[in-house]
Amino acid sequence: MMSNNVLRQRFNAVVNNTSEPSMRRYLEEAYRCFVAEAFTSMVVMLWNAVAYYLRRVVKSINVGFFEYNYETLYGEKPPEDLIKINDNRFIRACESAGILGDVIPILDRLRRCRNECAHPTGIFVSMHEALELIESLINVISLRIEDQRLTKLPALKEFARITNERDGEAIAQWVHEGLCPQLAHDLLTMFEREDKESDVSGIIGLWRGLWNRLDAETQQRLWDRIERIVQNTLSDVDNALRTPEQLVRLIVWPAPDAECPPRDRIGELFVDWLEGLAQSGQFRDVDRELAYGLRAHLPIYLRDRLDELLVTWLEGLAQSATFGVEHMEFARRFRRQDLSTPRRERLQAAFQEMVRRYAE
Repeated sequence: MMSNNVLRQRFNAVVNNTSEPSMRRYLEEAYRCFVAEAFTSMVVMLWNAVAYYLRRVVKSINVGFFEYNYETLYGEKPPEDLIKINDNRFIRACESAGILGDVIPILDRLRRCRNECAHPTGIFVSMHEALELIESLINVISLRIEDQRLTKLPALKEFARITNERDGEAIAQWVHEGLCPQLAHDLLTMFEREDKESDVSGIIGLWRGLWNRLDAETQQRLWDRIERIVQNTLSDVDNALRTPEQLVRLIVWPAPDAECPPRDRIGELFVDWLEGLAQSGQFRDVDRELAYGLRAHLPIYLRDRLDELLVTWLEGLAQSATFGVEHMEFARRFRRQDLSTPRRERLQAAFQEMVRRYAE
């Protein structure tokens, strides 16, 4: 154990380095109690600081993630105000979620000590016990909230199944570095195998948030898997569990001018498939939007093919008078894109023909 003076200096340093006003006040009072050798009072104030810190961690990571784990554990929703949640239940839910998982035993010890000495039980905290508690807790309360990490793989995967894309992506930054490769592979498997009716938005969000935290070797293995999934999906879209649109949302596309052979191969699969639909007369409005969205992700040579596909499709609609207002709106929107001069002229002619026929 550290000497009394060294521990006192470290404790004081933690207090001085705490910028959050409420937590600092708790720690300042705990430190004053320690200096005055009022160790039982110190434990009460130290627990208040830790309890406040825990709730700050949960709010910073994602309250919805904590609430999901709490409800899974206890079969009921937690109180909306986190401070009203029983401390033991709060810690158990954090443990289930993988929040502060490596320090839960330390927190449990302090909580039990607080419970014993905060009531007229005749139990008082000795100097030796106080020194042990402070030494074990300093590393907890001195850790910056932004340095906390989530450590339970099952909890992350289950939350991905029920959350939305935004919350899934936001929580990715908190995943422990060592879990990222396995979690990414597991999420891709979940994405591929979830029921057709399942909402995979949370899976997509967490996956996208993880992508740039993966090393190049892991990314390459995942690109290979994505390519196989795209091939299988586009070969039998009607029976596939995932839609082409979901695949495009899943992929974290590099910049169009960046060298990325896997992206190019996958892009060619999409473009070949869309061209086949257009040639067979099966090209739908949803395919139009897919092609239009893909333009922003693909290199010039593939974007040119999509531009030709879309312009030719609009020309056919104009000539056959099988268009609606939404197609005219799309042609107007498409005109604002960076098109070659010949295609822009053809698109303008098709649009004018639509306007003329619509006015008749």
